[in-house]
Amino acid sequence: MKKAKRSSVVRVRLTDEEHAAILAAATSAGLGICSYTRMVVVKAVGRTPAPAPRRPDEHAIALARWTGQLGKIGNSLNQLARDHNVGFDVWGLDVEEVRKELRELREAVLNFHRPESR
Repeated sequence: MKKAKRSSVVRVRLTDEEHAAILAAATSAGLGICSYTRMVVVKAVGRTPAPAPRRPDEHAIALARWTGQLGKIGNSLNQLARDHNVGFDVWGLDVEEVRKELRELREAVLNFHRPESR
């Protein structure tokens, strides 16, 4: 199925209160304000709107960040292993830097949504 190109633009002026209410509804639906507004308006005229892309939640954002950090750490480990295999001494600052990065990542993961002590 071919994706329809959206080329027409509608501009609307809102009060601060109207904007805040629409933004709150869009956020609770997991959508951006433009996607949410388009879906509501298209439904209001009796059409079925195309699905809107969902905004990633904080868990997905954190997971993506941690995956990127793991990739960087893995790359560092590969470089250290390659250097070690050709005879370089890699024990020292290089290994400690990777260990530090792993500790920081571990703390970030463990502290994600940890309830604060009262």
